[in-house]
Amino acid sequence: MTGRCGVVVAHGRLGEGLLSALTRVAGAQDNLWAVSNDDLDTESLMAEIESLLAEHGAGREGILFSDLEGGSCCQACRRLLGRDSVRAVFYGVNLPLLIEFVFLQGLPFDEFSAALLTKSSGALGVHS
Repeated sequence: MTGRCGVVVAHGRLGEGLLSALTRVAGAQDNLWAVSNDDLDTESLMAEIESLLAEHGAGREGILFSDLEGGSCCQACRRLLGRDSVRAVFYGVNLPLLIEFVFLQGLPFDEFSAALLTKSSGALGVHS
């Protein structure tokens, strides 16, 4: 068990899909879970995230991954930022970001955070 855990908070089944793909690339993860905002208002979504972190992530540094910066998922995540269980909120979640989350667990937080941003943003491109 690592000192970090994460929750992918997204619209619909996006989080589940990303974690399914991640499992195929990096194997099953015991420190990363998905939460959908389906049928949840902001307060209920926050409660769902907090409950998950309390049940499975106790004692670990919580990292939240949201799909859209200004969306309801990110708003709920940002409201949890700074509480005991949440260290950071990354938005624009993608598969490369989650792969880096898995493989860079051992880095100090500042290096970890910078590496996640660099690697995941560099994964966007176009072939034409």
